[in-house]
Amino acid sequence: MSSLLEKYRDDISAKDGGFVFQAIISHVINWEIQNGETLIDPKKISAILHQVDVFPDMKFTGGSALLMYVTLSEVNILKRKFELASEAIKKKISPDYAAESSAESQASTQSRKALNEKYFKNTYYEVSLTTDHIVLREVSTSGLDSGAPKITLKLSTGMVDTLDGQPAGTWEKFKAKVDGTSRLVIAGSGENSLSSIRERDNVENIDDVIFRTIVPSLILDFKGDATSIDTYSHRSAQASFGAKIDYKNLFNVEDKAVFTPTKEEADAE
Repeated sequence: MSSLLEKYRDDISAKDGGFVFQAIISHVINWEIQNGETLIDPKKISAILHQVDVFPDMKFTGGSALLMYVTLSEVNILKRKFELASEAIKKKISPDYAAESSAESQASTQSRKALNEKYFKNTYYEVSLTTDHIVLREVSTSGLDSGAPKITLKLSTGMVDTLDGQPAGTWEKFKAKVDGTSRLVIAGSGENSLSSIRERDNVENIDDVIFRTIVPSLILDFKGDATSIDTYSHRSAQASFGAKIDYKNLFNVEDKAVFTPTKEEADAE
């Protein structure tokens, strides 16, 4: 990423009192399913940060962007969520497996192994979940008075439906491809799409929108001039509509922002 763009828009005045962060980002999340079991390699989880907008006008001198699992930071939680995503894939591959696993929803570990043996013995699949220029937006006051604002953009709360007054079609920008013993493509929106898939997480007792959950969050940090909260609204009101400030090389981002494994994951390798 080479620049940070700032614009003032009509809808921002209602949000005075906090920075409005907006990021446009694409993800590639790859994992494997071998003999019905999930295999995760953190090095195969990456993203490209295309653009960041911050409202209103502030003088930033630097910044950093980090791709991270926040709520799924524990290895066992992350593994469980990817296993749920794999279950959704396996049900798409084999309707018979879907029917039997649904009937055995409270099955023991031994029963699940038996189902894998029955339907997925000697099978191998590579799964790729991608997003293409999805828009995330959040409001934060963190670091406002110190000139070091920070925000965590999560898909569960930050995905937006509109961009510049037009439908963003966010779920339409999701896609899952499966290659291996069988081939499969699942669209992001529409009938039987990624957006409609819910997998039961019996630990959390929720029906999880699993293909949103397994996409990591984006953490943005900025450095710039400190601004008093008391004068923030005044500065916002003075920003002209359509103003654009180009900050070249503001972010210290590598060519490919790769998910960094936790200490536990690194130790497990």
